[in-house]
Amino acid sequence: MYGKNLSYVAMIVDNVDAAARKLETDFGFLRTSHRSARGSGIPFLSVGKSALALFAPGDPYVNGEKRTGVHHIALAVEDIDLAHKQLSSAGVMTKTDGIDGGIDGGRRALLSLDATNGIRTYLVDGIDRPDGDSAFVERIDHLGVIGTDNARVVSTYCDKMGCVLDGEQFDTEMQTSTEHFIYKANGKTKTVVYTRPTEFVAAVHDVFITTGDCQLEIIQTLETDQTFRASGDTAGNTRQDHGALARFLAQRGPGLHHVAFKVDNIDARLEKLRAADYRVIDQRGRPGARCSRIGFIHPRSMHGVLMHLVERPNSI
Repeated sequence: MYGKNLSYVAMIVDNVDAAARKLETDFGFLRTSHRSARGSGIPFLSVGKSALALFAPGDPYVNGEKRTGVHHIALAVEDIDLAHKQLSSAGVMTKTDGIDGGIDGGRRALLSLDATNGIRTYLVDGIDRPDGDSAFVERIDHLGVIGTDNARVVSTYCDKMGCVLDGEQFDTEMQTSTEHFIYKANGKTKTVVYTRPTEFVAAVHDVFITTGDCQLEIIQTLETDQTFRASGDTAGNTRQDHGALARFLAQRGPGLHHVAFKVDNIDARLEKLRAADYRVIDQRGRPGARCSRIGFIHPRSMHGVLMHLVERPNSI
């Protein structure tokens, strides 16, 4: 079908050359040069079977978007005209843009943002570039997506485009506070321990959809009233993760949020980045989804894009 080949992930960074050098030098990604339909040179950094494509803020190829972050994904298809026709009849293609110019003389067609619940997704002609082979990162583990309608996303990518629904997860965090009172008077000591009722903190519903050699992790927040911000000076936690998701949703709406790389020794990888003056939010891996250990890199060290490392069993 039409969702099995992730060609590239387009990212907007505040300094294209500096970001490309970091990904090539520190992460070991293979760099190649390509051209957009607008004539600008675009560095591609191959990661496994996919690639990261870097764009400057305001580049016409990313619709003039000036905010940094993950902008869109591109799914390679063998016959873009046939794919456009079939998916248009299924209500998946955009009704306005049609097919326009892509990378290296190829073409692209935008899927309906309503059908994808904000995940900016293009069908593209194949791009001639080598696969990546990095000793630091195995591949892209997943692309984090903030969603508001997981059922709609599953219907579009799985039922209509042929992607595989790999699994789902509910993550709920509860908090119980305990106060300890010690009162001394008249030679006596009294101790009172008071436990407050357990309070709901936050919850998300994740679905995992395989495309290419990585997955889309669609994160639908079920509670967005409380927000917390990770400082980058201490390790992150689940509450801060949920707060970041809610803040992103309020500012940008549903869509692509972060890139996660699969590694085999997260503590060693985080230490190597820290020693290279990267600002890492997590000094060591902490518990994440699907029995994983995760570690976030501050966006300021990645030129405006949130990235994190993932270590998890190959069987999951």
